[in-house]
Amino acid sequence: MIDLSELVAKARELTPFPASTVRLAQLVAGQNYNLTEVTALVAYDEVLTMKLLRAANSAAVGSRRKVTTPYEAIILFGTTLVLELAISAGAKPHLHARLPGYGLVEGALWRHSVAAAVAAEMAGGYCTTEMPTEAFAACLLHDVGKVVMGRFLSPEILQFIARARSADGLSQIEAESQILNVHHGELGGLIAQHWQLPPRIVQGIIYHHNPEAGGDVVCDFAYVANEVAKTIEARLDQKIYNGALPAGTAERVGITDERLAALGRAATKRFQEVSRYYNVR
Repeated sequence: MIDLSELVAKARELTPFPASTVRLAQLVAGQNYNLTEVTALVAYDEVLTMKLLRAANSAAVGSRRKVTTPYEAIILFGTTLVLELAISAGAKPHLHARLPGYGLVEGALWRHSVAAAVAAEMAGGYCTTEMPTEAFAACLLHDVGKVVMGRFLSPEILQFIARARSADGLSQIEAESQILNVHHGELGGLIAQHWQLPPRIVQGIIYHHNPEAGGDVVCDFAYVANEVAKTIEARLDQKIYNGALPAGTAERVGITDERLAALGRAATKRFQEVSRYYNVR
């Protein structure tokens, strides 16, 4: 079986985010900031500035005016998408890895994570509840715990988990909890804490499979984004995924089955448009 203390130790060994990204997340989460502060943080991070300007000019194709400064890019995108780009830059090296324990080839988890972030970006037009700023990062990082847990899932452990799912009718996350005493959401929360991300982002990651227990609408939006991401991936692979939301989650975010289906269609189109910003293949 897995040594839980070793699992936690490995979670805390992951390379942390740059200080500018952590500060940006904390600043945006506090909601008491101005564009001057955000611009200053971005401007002092050369890598983030380069990524932001590249994305901004890609988005502005056809425009006569080239985006040349972080301030112009932030005006174009808004602070939440800037934060999403910053966090994705730090997370991609981890999320892009091959995870045979979960049956994921190289790049598969990254594609799912970006699809969830796109779903979060689009959700505001289909949900009556306003989405908290922290939800975007929580949606992008919701499966980051798999990065560590996937390294420890031996064929023997996978058999135990599969048996628990089949015999007891458990979900993947319930089976992980029963067999390993921890699930990938909890492990992802530990990683987010290690990266010093705001508490609501941590909360959304931990409870993205069981938002009722999270007690925060951030968890509900993470659940929605995960479901819509599965729909996006199924559509891209010419498959069908009939996702559904728990009644409580649908009520708290303010979405109907019809609007959820419409969100899936719109998010798929948006994913195809923006995936190049995140180098998704």
